[in-house]
Amino acid sequence: MARYGTPESIAAASTQVRYEVQRDPGIAYITLNRPEKHNAMSVPMRDRIIDLVDEANIDPDVKVIVFRGVGKSFCSGNEINEEWGQRRPHERRRTLTVGYRYGADMAWGRLGFSQAISRSPKVTIAQLHGYCAAAAYFMIACKCDLVVASDDARIGALEARFLGPAGAVASVHINRILGTKAARRTGFTAMTMSGPEARELGLVTRLAHRDELAEATLALATEIAATPTGQLLYLKARLRAAEAVMDTSVPAITGLLVSHFLQSAPDEMDFWRTARQVGVGGALDADKKRTGAVDPRAGTEGTS
Repeated sequence: MARYGTPESIAAASTQVRYEVQRDPGIAYITLNRPEKHNAMSVPMRDRIIDLVDEANIDPDVKVIVFRGVGKSFCSGNEINEEWGQRRPHERRRTLTVGYRYGADMAWGRLGFSQAISRSPKVTIAQLHGYCAAAAYFMIACKCDLVVASDDARIGALEARFLGPAGAVASVHINRILGTKAARRTGFTAMTMSGPEARELGLVTRLAHRDELAEATLALATEIAATPTGQLLYLKARLRAAEAVMDTSVPAITGLLVSHFLQSAPDEMDFWRTARQVGVGGALDADKKRTGAVDPRAGTEGTS
């Protein structure tokens, strides 16, 4: 697989995604460590997640993989202010050829790490606090076997308000995990879920206060790790076989991404342009000024 990114972002990935293993009871921790960006994932960070999941997969001592984040949030999603080699110089983005190649590159670069999580033979747990947004929501939390969340967590696809056709990419996972009604809630309102709401919808397995989150996750992981390895492998194999009929494979999702890049709505293009200039928060503030626009951070509607 091609490796994308700048020399600087590739070099930084090794410290931005940390790995450690507790041999007893058999738990591997993959920790997002980019707190100044709410752990937004660059393409090299996502590539490193793939490598670390692979490392845990072949480690006979590891039974459970825990994903967690440093700082105020678990993860704000994929890094958007990033040039990672997706376009050749002077190349237009929305020709059919460029759209397909970009969609394919996005699928491997952006979704490859999610496929690695879903295909892992080890039990996977997401430990969520603060924001779990966008790709962190539907490509990590929705893909992990189990989720432990703090009661103050905010979970959802913040970009659903303006993302247009690409929302189908998220819906593939959300429909499967939470059901069609919950998927429509995300798509129509862009509002985040609290930890308790996510528990009611079935996304979250256990809730904990923020200061007890790590302990609650460790307790669940330790409980699972006490199960014989052969039994866990058998259960995961059966679950993965059942999920195969849902067709959330990379080629299927690539088609949705191609559709998105060829049909981007003006609202979305305006949002990303503004986000590159003033950040996501500033872009949300600008978007909120439109009549009926929803600010997913606060649950309020624009009034102008």
